[in-house]
Amino acid sequence: MIASSRIVAFGLVSLLVAPAAAQEWPSKPIVVITTGSADAAPRIVGDEVARTLGQRFLMDSRPGASGTIAAEYTLRQPAEGYVFLNATSALMAAPNTFEVNYDVLRDFTPVSLLATSPFILVAHPSLPVRSLDQLVALAKQRPGELDYSSTSPGSSSSITAAAFKAAAHIDILHVSYRTMASALTDVIAGQVQLCMSVGPNAVAQIKAGKVRALAASTPKRSAVVPDVPTFTELGYPEVDVTAWYGILARTGTPPEIVSRLSNEIVKALHKPELRTKYLQVALEPVGNTPEQFREFMQADLVRWQRAAKAAGLGPKKPRP
Repeated sequence: MIASSRIVAFGLVSLLVAPAAAQEWPSKPIVVITTGSADAAPRIVGDEVARTLGQRFLMDSRPGASGTIAAEYTLRQPAEGYVFLNATSALMAAPNTFEVNYDVLRDFTPVSLLATSPFILVAHPSLPVRSLDQLVALAKQRPGELDYSSTSPGSSSSITAAAFKAAAHIDILHVSYRTMASALTDVIAGQVQLCMSVGPNAVAQIKAGKVRALAASTPKRSAVVPDVPTFTELGYPEVDVTAWYGILARTGTPPEIVSRLSNEIVKALHKPELRTKYLQVALEPVGNTPEQFREFMQADLVRWQRAAKAAGLGPKKPRP
């Protein structure tokens, strides 16, 4: 009887401690692990949420290997609600080409999807094409003569480009770069003819007339580039992927903390002034619940598997 009373008492204490811990959170700055230069999405919303939570959001860059280095680093941190991952679509693409030491849906808890942006196929203005159909026709007339840039093989941009090549049955040469910025810079300089870029890198150059947009990868037209047709509407439904940025917690993080942070992010992203800030850097803000974000990730994993299959990728390789 005494033992039973102790068990009941312990259970009541446990129930009281978790909400109390969440109420005290955050008691120190929150660190967001990023995959490199793609930190605009968490930085913009982090500045806003910091005002309501009373603690700073610090960005910690851990670039490399399509986001897997940042993911593995996050999983080595305590699940206490002070270290989060700024995940990107690269995290869903990577397992199709690399051997990784984690399961995204098992080892991470979704917090909120921050923003999306399309992959955009752009061309140097000197290339005599103004549409995707014209590009395909030119590539078939000159097999193996045209080239395009993207980030390293196995990255989300390279899978997107490879899926298009396979769907269009064209032979164009892949020039690999370590960063998206350098991949696009060489197209602007005329060293490479095409680039499968991502919105935040490409949109300013498109508006400046330094590159020409031919198609966007999102299922429907994006607010980021509303005048650019999608691959799907142009007859290439295999190229149906989206670049996205979202906050993940390590599994085991107190659910009260996950819920509170998600709520604060959603409130911030629904403010008109934040939407304006996001669109200015070629991001379309979202803001959703952990449950909605999990559903999105599950569907996105399937989309990347389909794109990788369409691209005809070979067996998985050790992570670079």
